[in-house]
Amino acid sequence: METGAAVFDFDRTLVRQESLAMFLRVLVGQGRYVSVCCVAGVKAAGSVSGHRLNTFRVELFRRTLAGKTIVQAREAAEHVFARLDWIGTTTEALARHRDEGRRILVATGSLSLYVPVLLALKGLAIDGLLATEIGVAGGVFTGEMMTASCTGAEKARRVREWLAGIDGPVWGYGNLPHDGAMLALTHHPTVIAP
Repeated sequence: METGAAVFDFDRTLVRQESLAMFLRVLVGQGRYVSVCCVAGVKAAGSVSGHRLNTFRVELFRRTLAGKTIVQAREAAEHVFARLDWIGTTTEALARHRDEGRRILVATGSLSLYVPVLLALKGLAIDGLLATEIGVAGGVFTGEMMTASCTGAEKARRVREWLAGIDGPVWGYGNLPHDGAMLALTHHPTVIAP
């Protein structure tokens, strides 16, 4: 018998920080990261209104991730793990839902290339991960976004699809305003204020 599901955001919900910037700074170094953000910001500023964040992310990922290996990404994730401040009430809720037999989904705008490493190091088992995907060929990242950024309406769309086969109530954990659309899909939304 299905006992529902619990959906969790990652940044500012399971952890207090924004992990993406931390991960990229560790992967490429602080100086390179700041330089790339400046270049991506200029490119985004010149793009069509409404597409600036996507333009920024495309440029950021291309300039930081292209040519990096899966091994390098794992090592960077391990360094980031040591710096994360996990939110105890939320990680405990995830474990409780798991123990009660619910399906566990993490839906995040962060990258699928490092979030699973962080969850595994914390000992948090999940059934699904919806994240922003980066291309990989032969163990090396291309830097190309393979999916739209898993944020806002896109995150809600992907969560809705994932939940389509789930029977029972759904619990949701996220922060506002970023996770409002996702939380609206759940029967028991919880807003996390780190």
